[in-house]
Amino acid sequence: MSNKIVRTLSQPSNRANQRDGKEKKVVFKGVVDSPFRILWPSVPLNLQNALLTYIAEKLEGASDHHFSRCSLGRKRKRTAKVLEDSLKRKQAKVDSEVPEDPEDGRNLPSIPNPSQVAAPNTQFPVNIDQANSSNFHEPPLMLRHMIYGINEVTKRLETQTQNARHVAIVDGSEPLTLMKYVFVCRADVDPPLLIDHLPHLVAAYNSTCLRNPIKLVALPQGAELLLAQKLGIRRVTVMTIDNEYKDQQLTSMLEQVPTLTASWLSQTKTTTMPLIATHIKHVRTTAPRDMKAAKDLRVQQKSEAKKKKTLLKKGRA
Repeated sequence: MSNKIVRTLSQPSNRANQRDGKEKKVVFKGVVDSPFRILWPSVPLNLQNALLTYIAEKLEGASDHHFSRCSLGRKRKRTAKVLEDSLKRKQAKVDSEVPEDPEDGRNLPSIPNPSQVAAPNTQFPVNIDQANSSNFHEPPLMLRHMIYGINEVTKRLETQTQNARHVAIVDGSEPLTLMKYVFVCRADVDPPLLIDHLPHLVAAYNSTCLRNPIKLVALPQGAELLLAQKLGIRRVTVMTIDNEYKDQQLTSMLEQVPTLTASWLSQTKTTTMPLIATHIKHVRTTAPRDMKAAKDLRVQQKSEAKKKKTLLKKGRA
């Protein structure tokens, strides 16, 4: 642990107004720091670039697969629509040819012809065989073992952690494929709060299942755009690969990535690092040099905004 009493961060705040030319001073504000925090694993930049290059190569052809799958889906829907309209026209023609009762002029109940009207549960041959289609592109091997999207990966992490902590009940359904690697485009996410829960979820699972841990890896800046182009989608922030994907090259590259664990969730009694007690930490920030002038300026701006709002209401009336 570092011996520094105060840790200063030079990263500018997203909330800071760069156009504000007011004089400001540096202040330190005290906030409560909790020991129950999981930090992101430290991954060297050269390893991040190597992993990004590897994933991009393995996803070659994924965009063509998604495009061809969407095209075939539209063809299936179009074919089903044509068959449905054809059956409706046949049914309308049969109903129009029903003879009338000569006594009261009412239509007799129609008796459908089996050769003209299909059964209600008939399965129409609307599916196009993807394997025999010349326009269909097979998905890459990695894509078959991949899940992407913040919501989808979060749901899978939560489900996998719950299954690891509780006794599984066999209900005849297929077992859930376990995740092994989680790749995050951390440098491209704004705001970072969208992915702050991932280290805690990964550590919660690893503290329960130490035999098959999940590795959390951050990718370099620009990975989001590159992977989105490879997948043929607008944006991809998080992706995961299951344990059925076997590649010795990927395994060897990720050996040096540390495994996240939470000592307070571990079932073993031995802990490598004691918990730090809840304490007060200081955050370095800025404040106006003349607090009274800044307060008077805010009051004046609020008053002007209120007057402008009143004038707008009168103008509409």
